[in-house]
Amino acid sequence: MGMILHTLFLKLKSPEVADSWFMHTSCMQQFIKVCLKIYNRTAPVLPLCRQVKTGSLGSQNTIHPRAIIDYPHVNIGNNCTIGDNVVIEKNSIIGNNVNIGPGAVIGSEGFEQRRVAGGILPVAHIGGVIIHDNVIIGSRVCVDRSALGEYTEIGESTTVKENVQIGHGIKVGRFAAIGEGSMIGGYAVLGNHIVIGRHCSIADGICLHDGVIIPDGSIITRDMKGPGETRDSNTGPCPEPVE
Repeated sequence: MGMILHTLFLKLKSPEVADSWFMHTSCMQQFIKVCLKIYNRTAPVLPLCRQVKTGSLGSQNTIHPRAIIDYPHVNIGNNCTIGDNVVIEKNSIIGNNVNIGPGAVIGSEGFEQRRVAGGILPVAHIGGVIIHDNVIIGSRVCVDRSALGEYTEIGESTTVKENVQIGHGIKVGRFAAIGEGSMIGGYAVLGNHIVIGRHCSIADGICLHDGVIIPDGSIITRDMKGPGETRDSNTGPCPEPVE
C-alpha cells in the first residue's frame, strides 16, 4: 500500500500533471485541498507505511541517557554509538557499527509544501530512514524521513559531517562523504564514492553519478556524470542520461 501511495504521490506532483490546466481549475483545487487535509489528519495514525512494527535496541551499543528513541518502532543494530540529545523517530532502521553524533535527528518530518486553492498546505511524511552499516553521522545532522512508503537511505561506510541537512527520500550510496553545512534537497540520488564539500547546496531530485566530487560552496542544479562517463552513458544511479 505504501509503495502504491508513493508512486501516485510522485505522479501527481510531476510537472505534466501538477501544471496541467485541469489541476488548476477551482473545483479540482478545492478537492485536492480537502483530500490533503484528510490525509494529513489520518495518515500519521494509520499503519499504512509503518514497516518497523517490532523494535530492537541491539547489543553492545552505547546509547546516551539523554538520547530519545521512539521505541518500539525503531531498529538499531549492534556496536553502535548514539550521542547526547540524539532523536531517532519511528520507522528508522540503524545498521551495525553506526556512530551518531550529539544533537542529530534521524527521521524528522520532511519539508513538503503544496500550493492549493490559494493557500499553502504541508504534506505529512509517514515513511522512514535506513542507515546502513559503518556509517558516521556528525553532530546536529538532520535526516528527514521519506514521504510515503519509501525510505531515505544512507549507504554503507558513508560519512556525514556536522550540520548537514539530508532531505526526504534521498538515496546516498556507499563510501560517500558529505562535508559540514551542506544541504541536499528531497529525492536526490547520490552514487557511490561521491564527495560533497563543505556548505554545498544540492537541488531537489538531482542525481550525482558514482565518483562525482563537488567543491566547497557549490550550488548544484542539474545532474552530474561521474569520471570517465560520456554525456549519453548511464552507468551510475540516475534513471536517465543528463540532458
